[in-house]
Amino acid sequence: MREQQSLMVEVRSDDGHLSVAMATVRRALLRLEATTVDGMSAGPAFVSAPIPVPGAQLLIVDFGRLPAEQVLAVPELLVRRLYDAGVCDATVSVTRPGQVGAVRDFGPSARCYLRGRLGPPFNDVPGPPPWPLLDVALEWLHGTRRPAEELSALVLGLQVPLTAETARPVTAAVLSTLPTATALTVLAGDLTDRLVAATLGRDRTLPAATLTVASADPLLADLPGRMRGLRDVLRGHASALLWAGVDAEPDSERALSPQWSQRPPVPGSPVTRRPGVELLADVLVPDAMWFQILSAGHLARLGGLPPGATPLPHGRAELTIGEAEQWLPGHPDADAVRAEGHALLAGCLVSAAQARQMSAARASRSAPPR
Repeated sequence: MREQQSLMVEVRSDDGHLSVAMATVRRALLRLEATTVDGMSAGPAFVSAPIPVPGAQLLIVDFGRLPAEQVLAVPELLVRRLYDAGVCDATVSVTRPGQVGAVRDFGPSARCYLRGRLGPPFNDVPGPPPWPLLDVALEWLHGTRRPAEELSALVLGLQVPLTAETARPVTAAVLSTLPTATALTVLAGDLTDRLVAATLGRDRTLPAATLTVASADPLLADLPGRMRGLRDVLRGHASALLWAGVDAEPDSERALSPQWSQRPPVPGSPVTRRPGVELLADVLVPDAMWFQILSAGHLARLGGLPPGATPLPHGRAELTIGEAEQWLPGHPDADAVRAEGHALLAGCLVSAAQARQMSAARASRSAPPR
């Protein structure tokens, strides 16, 4: 309690009153308020809805600027509220901080970017079930992890153990309670020799995910093989994707983000940095990549199928440029194949300023009338 501003509280009990009791605990935490040394009123920055897991309930709490004396009184408050609500037998604990720093220690990685169909108000067509990319991510994770590797979720920097059976219900419940601007990462293993991570965005309007795999030993990484495996995943779920791409990245810095990594510009390239095209994923792409799934909107801007593309159902296409090995950082062909990709996809590539203008225009068209 003294060391962490954000906590994941776990209350484990078979008591039938637990779910009602945890709702009471949350209301009590939300009512906490104090005056800080600068005379401002302060309370918890965030208290999640209770997250049900087998035999337990989780509660994510960010105490914000709440004074230490009130934070240290929370355990007594929590126990008292549980007892008053009828829970007399429970184990209360706090999860350990996640291994966020260790994720950044890995070098080059194979990474897959996924974008689901835009939700309301940007699409009037009813969307697929909630978190459509979660099942894709977990299927890949289960197929990629070693039998002995345990699963865990990083939630607001906190690590929550998972099992193969609880991964889907727990992650879906967490995604339903997180603030919109945050993300959830599911990890396989303890990050000692390799990184296997699936990160999902919280926003249902702009569904986004990344799948990342890397190795502490570059000689054992087999990044080209991993890239081909990610391409197979995308092909198997193409109907659920608005856009997707597979690339080789120079590091693992963005493994905990559903967004693409920034990369130095390629000489002569129209792309100086990967722009924010989340709102435009049906018509624009962030960059050239080894493999991409393109929508009908992309093909319309390109004037039809680009050379080498393969048609997909519903007016869509897939495009592979060169061999996976050629896209690895440091490969002598890397600049050339990326430049080829920029030429093939020029109609779907814009500057950061153009992306902002187009995104603002789409958002204004979708805003409800006053």
